[in-house]
Amino acid sequence: MLNEQKDLMEVARLWRETGWLTAVIGGAGMTARLLANPIQGTTWDSIRRILMAAIVSTIAWFIVEQIDGLSSLVKAITYGVAGVVAPELLEGITTLAKKYAKNPTKVLKK
Repeated sequence: MLNEQKDLMEVARLWRETGWLTAVIGGAGMTARLLANPIQGTTWDSIRRILMAAIVSTIAWFIVEQIDGLSSLVKAITYGVAGVVAPELLEGITTLAKKYAKNPTKVLKK
């Protein structure tokens, strides 16, 4: 239990030092997407997408940070792409979770 707590504290320290930049990269990726292809909606819809991208990129940071041997460039691209596709990624995960909730054995057989 103590080691797990130390590991969690180490991850939190790393995120404070550099991990927060992933949220900026993801948000910037979504901002670029919105500038290239504006959505029909309110300003709040755009802000919501940018925040969603920042959160998804941060989650990607927690996953990618565990992989040894990746260059900083590959990591940055991963965070940016995660931000750009955040709405579709979350929609896909949500759809899969709903299908699983309805009939777990059918989803697992695929």
